Amino acid sequence: MSKRLADWPSVTDRFLHVEGRRVRILSARGRRTPGAEPQLLVHGLGGSSVTWVEVIRGLSRRGPVVAVDLPGFGRTPIVDDDSLTVQGYRDFVLEVADALAWDRFTLHGNSMGGLIGTLLAAKHPDRVDRLVLVSPALPPRTPLGFLRPNRATIDGMLPVAISSLTAAALGVVGLAGPGLDARRNRAMLRLIFPDPDGVDRAVLDLMAADFAEDIAGVDRRRALLSATRSISSLWADPRCSWRAVRQVQAPTLLLGGTQDALVPAKVLRAVLAERPDWEGHVLDDRRHALMLEDPEAYLRIFDDWHTGAAAA
Repeated sequence: MSKRLADWPSVTDRFLHVEGRRVRILSARGRRTPGAEPQLLVHGLGGSSVTWVEVIRGLSRRGPVVAVDLPGFGRTPIVDDDSLTVQGYRDFVLEVADALAWDRFTLHGNSMGGLIGTLLAAKHPDRVDRLVLVSPALPPRTPLGFLRPNRATIDGMLPVAISSLTAAALGVVGLAGPGLDARRNRAMLRLIFPDPDGVDRAVLDLMAADFAEDIAGVDRRRALLSATRSISSLWADPRCSWRAVRQVQAPTLLLGGTQDALVPAKVLRAVLAERPDWEGHVLDDRRHALMLEDPEAYLRIFDDWHTGAAAA
């Protein structure tokens, strides 16, 4: 069963059958021409496909768009053989592309989704046409980077940590549902939005719905803990992630912000120094999820980069 979102009528909320299981996706059909380019959108830890809802219509000008809920998040249940790790999610994303019959596609990934996208593009260069990384959860070159947090990290994470230490998992968004601590909710939203009071209520309601409902088989706690351990392992030994950065062959756009409390700007600049062929924008005063914070800027930068890359 599928339904159109009331505030985003071009976006369909439905389930896709992937390897015999039901996977929740948000999709837009996009243009139907020989040059249409499919795009697959991957959310961060604790998020869901709805973190992309503000840009799906704009992206669909270039072809079909699908934003997917990873197992244990949003409305995609966990099955017995799920590997709730970054590597497991990497393989799952490729299974989604196979179910869509997409041989090649552009991959957009935010936070953990950016780390997943980097690993996927490195391992399967024949499948990823273009790569867009939005505050990707790539580690500092050495674990010592954790010992020198920047001001944005301290200012952004301190209120969250004071309210609830467990709420500070990397990339958690959308915890604005009823019954949750209001102070923590506001601190979490400030990781994404400079002014939580100015956020479109329809966006917050859509995000909260994925947390407020009792969805069978969606074990968020298990997925959060397992994925967090997986990210921690990759950050404790960053060689695998940085090797993947060097191996990516797809044209890549890297986006981030100087006020990102979760992925410091200095990490993104180090990645761009390693890959000077990538286009990078570390934007002043922007935070962790540009596609939510400033969807117009996201689409403008993407379109300019895409047009330039095609011309080149």
